[in-house]
Amino acid sequence: MSPAAPLPGPLGLSPAFAFAGRARELATLRALLPRAIGEGRRAALIAGEPGSGKSRLARELAAAVAAEGATVLYGDCDGVVGSPYGPFAAALEHLVRRSDPATLRRQLGPTGGELTRIYPDLDAWVDDLPRAASGDPDTERHRLHTAVTDLLVALGQNAPLLLLLEDVHWADPSTLHLMRHLVRSGAEARMLLVATYRDAEADQPAELADMLVDVGRTEGVTRIRLDELSGEEIEEFVRLATGVEPAPDLTATVRDLTGGNAFLVTELWRKLVESDALEAGLYSVRLARPAGELGVPTTVREVVGQRLSRLSQQANDVLALAGVSGAEIELETLRRSEIVPDDALLAAVDEAVAAGLLVEAPRRGLAYRFAHELVRRAVTDRLSATRQAELHLRVAEALEAGRQHGDGRAVLAALAHHYAAAAPLGGIERAVDYNLLAADSAVAALSYDEAVVRFRTALELGVRDTEERADVMLRLGDACHRAGHADAALETFARTAELAASLRAPELLARAAVGFEASCWRPAIHDAEAVELLERAVADLPREDSELRAEVHRALARALELRGDSSRAALERDEAIGISRRRHDSRTLAMTLAQSYWSRGSSTNEDVNGMLQEARALGVELADDEIQSEALAWLVPSYVVLCDHHAARDSLADLFVVARRLSQPFFQHVAEHYASALALCTGDLREAEGSAARSQEWGRLLTGRDASGVFAIQMFGIRREQARLAELAPVIRLLDEGVRATSWRPGLAVVLAEMGMEDEARRELRTILADGLGALRSSLWLASLVYLADTCVALGDADAASVIYPELLAYAGSNVMVGHLVSCYGAMDRYLGTTATVLGDWDAAEAWFQSALALNTRLGARTWLAHTAYGYGRMLIARGAKDDRSHARAQLGVALGLAEEVGLPTLIRRATELGEGVRPTPSQPDGLSVREVEVLAQLARGRSNREIGSVLHISEHTAANHVRAILRKTGCANRTEAAAYAHRRGLVRD
Repeated sequence: MSPAAPLPGPLGLSPAFAFAGRARELATLRALLPRAIGEGRRAALIAGEPGSGKSRLARELAAAVAAEGATVLYGDCDGVVGSPYGPFAAALEHLVRRSDPATLRRQLGPTGGELTRIYPDLDAWVDDLPRAASGDPDTERHRLHTAVTDLLVALGQNAPLLLLLEDVHWADPSTLHLMRHLVRSGAEARMLLVATYRDAEADQPAELADMLVDVGRTEGVTRIRLDELSGEEIEEFVRLATGVEPAPDLTATVRDLTGGNAFLVTELWRKLVESDALEAGLYSVRLARPAGELGVPTTVREVVGQRLSRLSQQANDVLALAGVSGAEIELETLRRSEIVPDDALLAAVDEAVAAGLLVEAPRRGLAYRFAHELVRRAVTDRLSATRQAELHLRVAEALEAGRQHGDGRAVLAALAHHYAAAAPLGGIERAVDYNLLAADSAVAALSYDEAVVRFRTALELGVRDTEERADVMLRLGDACHRAGHADAALETFARTAELAASLRAPELLARAAVGFEASCWRPAIHDAEAVELLERAVADLPREDSELRAEVHRALARALELRGDSSRAALERDEAIGISRRRHDSRTLAMTLAQSYWSRGSSTNEDVNGMLQEARALGVELADDEIQSEALAWLVPSYVVLCDHHAARDSLADLFVVARRLSQPFFQHVAEHYASALALCTGDLREAEGSAARSQEWGRLLTGRDASGVFAIQMFGIRREQARLAELAPVIRLLDEGVRATSWRPGLAVVLAEMGMEDEARRELRTILADGLGALRSSLWLASLVYLADTCVALGDADAASVIYPELLAYAGSNVMVGHLVSCYGAMDRYLGTTATVLGDWDAAEAWFQSALALNTRLGARTWLAHTAYGYGRMLIARGAKDDRSHARAQLGVALGLAEEVGLPTLIRRATELGEGVRPTPSQPDGLSVREVEVLAQLARGRSNREIGSVLHISEHTAANHVRAILRKTGCANRTEAAAYAHRRGLVRD
């Protein structure tokens, strides 16, 4: 765009008065504009009461930076008729109309097609746009947000960019989500984003308050509040308006009558001039008569009321129609409404403009908007409910008469709003139809909250046909689910199921039941009604194989597993698989197999892993990244359960690739928390913390799901190993006061014990055991067990250990995984060893420790290997047998060596104190990893890379990479030297 291009929207309006009183704020904003490439995104949030001058400040800023060559984009939120992404759609439309199509196509880049969700007409202006990708709601939203960011980054390469968003207190949730993304993730854009909003409590919805809190913590965000004008600022206004100094009584009177509200100051000044209440001299201006005799209005309502009383009835009618229409009205809409005769229309409009109530909007056609939103509100507040309904009907019919095929979603939203508001006067069928069209348009724009409003409005107005009503309710339930409103979705699907039962419509019942279960799943809502609905659906559906029947069985399997009925869940899963295989339906089969981890039942871990591998292979065959990501997301914890961390990491790497290709927030969140859990195992605490933080950031993008619990568990584990639990002390106190009946209590007990608060820890442990362990089985059961085991050990509490030990025995030989790989603590046998030590069962403890050493070594879990060696050494010292001392020192040396490599300060201190004078033992020579030692041992046996891969279950390519790393670390020139190196150091064992 050329710097000489006209400013968009109301920014191009000519002001009636000189700019005064906000010089400091304007200078601050101008300084924030990033002028050099690389300065990155900045943001300013401008708050103030209605009439405080936010819009005028924005216009002055736009004019100033445009004169310097900056690109200015603008959008405002309509307080009457909102539409999805309204301000962004307006900004994008202005950009499209002012840009060269070829240049714009380059700036849009490969993701430009996503922007058709905001501006559906984009592909009519730009050739060869790819279609917007489909996926789960969070993925689609993230791709759209990324596309907007990419466009703004590209625009900023040519010139600094100012993006102005006005009146965001009226913004729809989709607009606020996009704003949040740009502030939090648009750091590379050379852009200043400025948003204005009212900060009065009544004008600030919860969504806006949440967004402001969230972005307020982000670097590069400046907050500005416009307070009332001071006496000095009012003096400046008068000086600029008259060219002379104001008398002191004039300034004081204006301030007293207006309270310093900028809008009222200008309106009062206009009245003083019109009523000859001012007396101007050569050097000053003063009031011509005492303030008490002025009779000037002091509120917006009074100002507007006086002006309206001086206008003709036809001008008042035009203003009334414009008032209910929204932020802006076209002359053609006024003409089609027949609010006044054609021959009197222009005169009536000109009269309203001359009175300063309407202003001509700078745009392609003739259009008008109110001089200020306060004026529009004052006009509509004078109208009765019946008169407003009549005017809404006129506006709706005028818009419909002028509607063209392919009109944008803003027109649909306006028709839906106005016909609904006119419903008391008739036209209900049109109101229903347009609300349904607007709902579908909102779904296409990923604005599910708006779709929910439109669907509900249509239902409330009255969808008469019963079958159509059922269909609308299904769509409403889906919109609620996609918007993250699980409770509303469940209620809607349940009502739909009732309607289906009354209609004897088995397919409708099945779809309602599947929707109900889907709304339970991600929030992990354990609602028995999901099972009941799905069982009824299975019974009512025709017995022949169908895709819908397979979907119902698959959903029932997941619902049963969530309720703890694993054996039945596996049967339902197998039925779904059987249906899909008989129908040769690869896609439905793959989706069922990909969810097999949820319905393990009596299936072995190996069988489940095989199903997941088949699902992934089908995903590759179908070129379906969604299926691949679903399968990979469960393959990673499946391999961890099978004690194969190397295969888990290989699958995790593949998951990252697919999730990034899809821009899929949920699976990127999952992949990062997997990466954090595995990094903690291997001893890379920095990577564990970084991955946990990235997982939390991706979790912020998830709708209807709170990822904070995952982050809390992971940071607890990391801080514990870093000896930084004291940082959690405030949280611990809150837990101590408020979690008496929750699954966090075992975690609280171990934190208290490790922080040296033994009396409090002992009291907490006794309370947990007195209440019984049954309450802990429904959530984080394994985590509860190992936290309680650690507490027993820290306190040396044999009574508690005697209760915990039998529970641990059920998991002997397993790999401790919390949740779906939120954390992994390695061999369960380590905990059996430590609790057996407390119980004084030395032989059993030694056997458990030896088993744990073997498994943790195979896992490459250096952190837990260090803890195992320490626990083993501690047990040997406690046993005190003749030959145990030297063996204990050897184990403590291994623990100390690993703890120093990994960076485990607490374990270093404990091992040093317990084994006084013990020297750390290097865990592997020349910095080789555990996996590299395994590869080296196979290489020394003369195996090729392909054979090594087969033995260790890795690819030939991965084996070759390990061999190259081994040669580099050991300084060996070739495989022969490496084999000799392995034999010399005793790395080749039977």
